Amino acid sequence: MVISLSLFSLYFTSCNMFVTAPYLHVGGVLLMTLLSWPIALHFYHINRKVGQALIMGLYLAVLCALYLVPLGMYSPCLKEEGTLGLAPALIGHRGAPMLAPENTLMSFEKAVEAGGQGLETDVTISYDGVPFLMHDHTLRRTTNVQEVFPNRTDAPAAMFTWGELETLNAGAWFLHRDPFSTAWSLSTEDRAQAQNQSVCTFRDFLELASQRGKQVIFDLYRPPKGHPYRDTWITRTLEVIQNESSIHSHQVREML
Repeated sequence: MVISLSLFSLYFTSCNMFVTAPYLHVGGVLLMTLLSWPIALHFYHINRKVGQALIMGLYLAVLCALYLVPLGMYSPCLKEEGTLGLAPALIGHRGAPMLAPENTLMSFEKAVEAGGQGLETDVTISYDGVPFLMHDHTLRRTTNVQEVFPNRTDAPAAMFTWGELETLNAGAWFLHRDPFSTAWSLSTEDRAQAQNQSVCTFRDFLELASQRGKQVIFDLYRPPKGHPYRDTWITRTLEVIQNESSIHSHQVREML
């Protein structure tokens, strides 16, 4: 048991040294640089040449050793060009919300254009059983619900029928609020497209991912009490995935 713990401690220490070695090296060089003035003052106060040679020789030896250390150093923090592994997968969180209104078809198309390997979204079930994309529990932030349904501004998004959701604009807020201060970078065509985005159905989202061969990840929100699909929300979502879209099951990952 003691031997195992010792080996584990040695392994952990060696791994830690691999990671921190470049930083320790830089710290050592800075320390020797700071010590150069005190050593120089001490050097000139010594009258014996032997003492001067000893101090200067020791200092230069340590300094040279520090400069030569990188030649034999291995660290995962330092890689030669061409030896890096594969880049991590890029997942479009609500699409590309810096370039288009979040959770709209335009946003996901922008994520695909940017090289995204997967698309992430949030799914809510409408009052009449149509899964649609909406991150917030209300429609206030990302639609014009205040203009269309002024008396239902703070009502849960799931308590609207799909017919009602279709009448909402889900893109004008993006240009008005400019959440990432990136609206200025959009072309005239992109601004016009963003201005006219609507609430996206889960089915249309899946079709886009299927056509582009992208993985999908989604959070599925349970409807509030009094909702017709409160107890069958998962079943209804699976029906859309399996029967109403052409996406393959291996492309879908759900997070409740």
